Amino acid sequence: MNKLLYLSDDDLQSQLAARYDLLVQIGLETFQYAIIDKQINQVKVLAEYELTLPAQNKDIIKAIEGLPEANRQFKFAFNSVKIAFNSSDFTFIPADLYQEGIREEYGKYLNPTGSSELLVNNIASAEIKNIVAIDSDLNSGLNKIFHRPRIYNQAYPFIEGVQKYLNREDETACFFDIQPKQFQVAVYKHFNLEFYNSFEYANPDEFNYYLLHLIDSANIDTEKTPIILTGKVSSTDDVHQRLEKYFSDIRFIESNDLSKYSDQMGKDKPNAFFTLFSLQLCE
Repeated sequence: MNKLLYLSDDDLQSQLAARYDLLVQIGLETFQYAIIDKQINQVKVLAEYELTLPAQNKDIIKAIEGLPEANRQFKFAFNSVKIAFNSSDFTFIPADLYQEGIREEYGKYLNPTGSSELLVNNIASAEIKNIVAIDSDLNSGLNKIFHRPRIYNQAYPFIEGVQKYLNREDETACFFDIQPKQFQVAVYKHFNLEFYNSFEYANPDEFNYYLLHLIDSANIDTEKTPIILTGKVSSTDDVHQRLEKYFSDIRFIESNDLSKYSDQMGKDKPNAFFTLFSLQLCE
């Protein structure tokens, strides 16, 4: 993997790992991780690597094992390890309708292969169960590299993070987490989650196609609905310009409220790592 970013606090100490959380985000094209000092709500390490494409599950595990951190920082006795991986193979079940004894029946809504396992996570803020199919090799590989990790797909931290930033003045709002080649979106109406999905796109025109489909299928009032952005997007991007064609109220939110950078680390773009830092909110 090619290193894209590495910020580290000189004060990182392995003997204090019991008060640190390790957060990991495996995207389509990048591998991100952060070490957070929960006691002072501060980022101790923030790193991002580019995944070599095509990134199959076995290749991802091999690439992570090849990082220097795999035999050093990842072996710390952390307070918790939380991992989000990119997957469209998931479904939501209302929490009050979910029955633990028929978990495999819910898996029929997905497209699991014979080598897949089901993960069930409780998204408390939205009162839903998130059922995800994960490749067995990926699951076992992550459990081998990391100590007792809690594993989710990208929907869980994004939705929990969005819930924290809901503005009580915005009865309807549309949240986007935009990454290269992939975005996820959550639509809230009357302060409740009405729609969530993730999409892969090849270029801004394809993003525009999915945007129009979203506006139509979710019945979004473009004149009254604010667009709230996170991820690797700026006001000068082509994707942002596509949004400006239909919406006038476009805002950015950052993850500074979730974790602060130390003075030694300086600052990067906090909104680029919103989903990563939102892993702290997951159970």
